[in-house]
Amino acid sequence: MSEITIVTPVGCIGNRGVDSKALEHAMEKYKPQALAMDAGSMDCGPWYLGAGKEHSPSMNIDYDLDVIIGMGLKARIPVIIGSAGGSGGRQHVDTTVRRIKRIAAERGWHFKLAVVYSDVSNELILERAHGADFVPGTVSLDDGSPLRSEEVKASTAIVGMMGVEPIIDALNTGADVVLCGRASDAAVIAAFPIWKGFDPGLSFHMGDIMECGESAAEEIRPTLRGLTHNRIPIIGTMGKDGFVLRPALDTLACTPNSCLMHSFYERSDLRLAKFPSGTLDRTNSRYERVDENSTRITGAKFLAEPYSVLLEGVRPVGYRSLFIFGVRTPRMIEQLDQILSDIEGIEQKLFGESGSLRIHWHKFGKDAVLQAAEKETAPVEIGVIADVIASTQELAHDIAYDLLTRVSFWRYPGRHTTAGNTAMTFSPAVFDGGQVFEFNIYHAMQIEDHRALCRQVLIEI
Repeated sequence: MSEITIVTPVGCIGNRGVDSKALEHAMEKYKPQALAMDAGSMDCGPWYLGAGKEHSPSMNIDYDLDVIIGMGLKARIPVIIGSAGGSGGRQHVDTTVRRIKRIAAERGWHFKLAVVYSDVSNELILERAHGADFVPGTVSLDDGSPLRSEEVKASTAIVGMMGVEPIIDALNTGADVVLCGRASDAAVIAAFPIWKGFDPGLSFHMGDIMECGESAAEEIRPTLRGLTHNRIPIIGTMGKDGFVLRPALDTLACTPNSCLMHSFYERSDLRLAKFPSGTLDRTNSRYERVDENSTRITGAKFLAEPYSVLLEGVRPVGYRSLFIFGVRTPRMIEQLDQILSDIEGIEQKLFGESGSLRIHWHKFGKDAVLQAAEKETAPVEIGVIADVIASTQELAHDIAYDLLTRVSFWRYPGRHTTAGNTAMTFSPAVFDGGQVFEFNIYHAMQIEDHRALCRQVLIEI
């Protein structure tokens, strides 16, 4: 086989939805050998992994699964989906399996589904520590420190980001659809060409650019804002010495600039990108325009290294209540930081013995986005989100309501607004947000065999 074609229909399953006509056009014109795409991200924060919930609209997820799996089955080519359900934990994967079964029953589909789980048990990690404070063979991607055993014990959900190997194992079963837990976005796309014997460096580089779909393309003519489902498929054609990328619509273009920029997307190193089985080296990559819509890319190499898997874990830290208020009074705006600090001190004295609590003030119009780096200093009005996290929902709710009344009637120097300092948008003013999680594990862990973490289940649909 001298070349193969992969289509990535969407940058993320359920995220705005694939343009079905564009995908149908790509299928008919380019006749791909596989459909491969991502279905999740940790960008949405730790709550989704901890709660086991999806982060895309339910209707959009069903729509994408229906359209994409349907076209894959019709063409009799594999459909590969990574990070199922958003965060790729067992609950997320099982939710997606139920969706697929329901849609298949409605459509009368019959096919083989390979499910690859990548959740990691606390016990498996702690066994490596043998009772020590640190887990050997682990390193934080943030500061280089080893993983502490106490963080493993505190975590309620841990996933291991799989590479191409578990996906290739699933393809070897003859599965029509491969549904993966937490997976490297690029590996989901790279797995098929590597399975077919193509260069790993080029395969990973192609996957690294295609993984967000049309985000790797530029609009030649305005198109996307006019589409209800506006995720546009990207077509990757892999050859011996390079690959060509093009969008499914001719109003978009994969240019050398757009492909280069997406090669650097979410990368701290412009040359190197780490994957479980090694490192992608893009130092000698070249980007050449083929025509108005497509670019050819060559030169990437893959450096094989001892196998390691990135562990991502979360721990519960309390419960959230919040309220929103606006400040328009110049004198209060001038003193707002001190006012909020003083009120926060009172809350700590009043409620501190009842349980743990944290208060975060998000001051939009002042410094909510850039925080200390904000240079503008003269806001006209400020919208404040008071974010309270406490050890129970009841405590968080009470603290939030007490904060609300204090900030509304706080006596600050020069105050004239005796009937109330703030504008409240909602009634009830306090919203309870449920359990809160934070990331506490972001560590690479060396392993001998990927099968020690990833478990495969075959289902006849």
